[in-house]
Amino acid sequence: MRITSISCFLVFISVRLVVAQEPWSVASYPDKPGYQQRIAPQLSIIANQPFGKKSKAFSKCPDTGLPVYTWALEGETIVSPYTGRTYQQGETGYFGPKERGEDGQIIRFGGDPLKRDLLPATARLLLNPNDTLAKAYLSIPGNLQQQYHFAAKNWARFYPLLADRMGEDWKNDFQQAVATYAERQRPSDGVRQYPPLSVAHNLVGEPGKLLGGNKQDGGTENHKTMWRTSGLLYAQLFPEGSQISSYPAAEAEQKITFFLQDYLRRMLTTGNGEYDSQIYYPHSIESYLNLYDFSPNPETRAVAKLTLDYYLATYALKSYGGAIAGVQKRGGYGINGPSEMRQLLHTWFGSSSGGDEPSSAKGILHQATSTYRPNQVIWNLFHKNIETPFELKVARPSYHMDQPNTFQEYFYGSKNFGLGSVYLTKVDNPNQQIVWSLVALNEGKPLTFGGLQPYHRSPGGNSPYTQTLQHQNAILVASAPTEGEPNDIASSRQGSFAREPLRLMDAPKADSFGSFLQQAKYQAATWLFVPEQVNRVQEQDGRIFIDVGSAFVAVSPFSPNYYWLDAKANDVQEVEATEKKAKHLYDNQVLVVPGMFSGYALEVVEKKDYTDFSEFISSVIQQTQIRVNTNHQTVQYQPLSGTSLEMRYQANELRCTGSIDGKPLKFENWTSNGGYESPYITTGNGKMTITDGKEGYSVDYSKFNPVYKKLKQSYLDE
Repeated sequence: MRITSISCFLVFISVRLVVAQEPWSVASYPDKPGYQQRIAPQLSIIANQPFGKKSKAFSKCPDTGLPVYTWALEGETIVSPYTGRTYQQGETGYFGPKERGEDGQIIRFGGDPLKRDLLPATARLLLNPNDTLAKAYLSIPGNLQQQYHFAAKNWARFYPLLADRMGEDWKNDFQQAVATYAERQRPSDGVRQYPPLSVAHNLVGEPGKLLGGNKQDGGTENHKTMWRTSGLLYAQLFPEGSQISSYPAAEAEQKITFFLQDYLRRMLTTGNGEYDSQIYYPHSIESYLNLYDFSPNPETRAVAKLTLDYYLATYALKSYGGAIAGVQKRGGYGINGPSEMRQLLHTWFGSSSGGDEPSSAKGILHQATSTYRPNQVIWNLFHKNIETPFELKVARPSYHMDQPNTFQEYFYGSKNFGLGSVYLTKVDNPNQQIVWSLVALNEGKPLTFGGLQPYHRSPGGNSPYTQTLQHQNAILVASAPTEGEPNDIASSRQGSFAREPLRLMDAPKADSFGSFLQQAKYQAATWLFVPEQVNRVQEQDGRIFIDVGSAFVAVSPFSPNYYWLDAKANDVQEVEATEKKAKHLYDNQVLVVPGMFSGYALEVVEKKDYTDFSEFISSVIQQTQIRVNTNHQTVQYQPLSGTSLEMRYQANELRCTGSIDGKPLKFENWTSNGGYESPYITTGNGKMTITDGKEGYSVDYSKFNPVYKKLKQSYLDE
């Protein structure tokens, strides 16, 4: 039996959704029964997850060597649960207890275990408000003090749902913890340790900074959205006279409101810095769900909804089976398996992955208790209920959104595949970046292709030795050593990790595979990761042909001296440093094209456009041409479309020059409005237009007040 507050909340959902079904309205969401079916088991799934272990100190029984977990501080006496012997607790680890108050309660933990542990505890209390263990755990003073970004985002969902159930004393203690929150320690994943921050983090932020965070150590974009949205909600929900990180609540509300308004207008003008991140978008989305669901201020809810629409519309347009194609900033490559973003997409949009639902993902409690739904237009973008193919260009800003058109993104979307890339001018976030990728569907399941010079020995990250040129469904990927003098050493190859010379390496032998991977960081080669799940791979006339399922791919290496890495036949665990790379090597076939100027042309087509695989192979061999000039580091490629692509690699820059049908690439005015440019989404000057080709809407946020208009039929017919 569900508790009364949940029943009331479900009624609240139904009331909120019964509004005029304008195309931008959540009421236009087309799959209410499907959503309810998908969301029904989620609270139970989350509630069954364990919590509380991460915040305990670890030790070993001195007699048996068996593990012992307790809430003990370093130096405190432990009684072994196995033999009864007493011993002293050692170092408690990053997340463990660090300090007790005068009453003996833990008042400080080392890290933010509530990033994960607060979700199952919340779900358990939603299903059983008398769960004394969960209540006791969430009453530990050290847990109330955790307002790190992830923990704050979770508390901001818990407080309006369950604070009244916890009692007035608990609410007072929580409000006091928020009132004094400031943090000099930079949050970690428990592995890395950082020096103290230049300015203490708090929920309100620093005036005059993007989202209230300075460039040096003010938090990443998603960190700042979690802090600011939580601080704003607290300011609006707490009683009069409350404080938020030492600011009076009214002042905190004013400051944070401006931060979020400014951020939204910048997104609709230049785009956001941490774009399309399948790792971090779920947490930013959940932050804005908190405001959308619980803010008593209509203007705050309007900001939250428009921000959510921006996140989901732009992400949906590039998504295939729940996996995002093309490029990501601070994103990761492990997008074919379960992930929080795929779980969010599946729950809202339904599985389009051939029954391979990402059910093992965790942490969708916010979504399971939210009234927000993507509208009908966004639904159609995700499911590609639009005319394809289409082209998308995005002028991306610098990471801190203070320099427009710093990076130029290009994307080509077809019905069953998406291919995208970005032209770079700076090396930033090199480990968490996807600079090009192809996602194609195989029986509804997304398969992701990518590759570059193997600095990361994985298809993700950014190697400044690699450059790309793309037009429609064809992309040129090339790598070469750094040469010459840079124009700007601070942002160039020479100012990063591209100072090392590249070297030719022989194909690895079985007994030296691990050491090969370690040395391949500076291999003169370009790798291509081909998912194991493709239907077949065939080599003919120096080219590689791949039947993905719904699409065919042709790869034309720059050199006939390519080879394949066979990870399964070798010892990838030989070198400890390569262990994290092993998964990509096991899940993919890896094509290696060696050479001081190396690479390949890749072209992808819809399978339905050809009678069979043989016809595709014959067409590519007869109709396409590739010419590589190693000395001048140029490539000319004529794809099946007949277009002429020419790439001129720039050995002292981060992006190439080149031409398409003789017209030089021009990066200065990449898009007309400085943001998104496509048939379905356009942004710029604080405005956004979204359409699926049948209906759509525009929204003007240039004056911090969203004004929605339904698109006229004449606009849709253009």
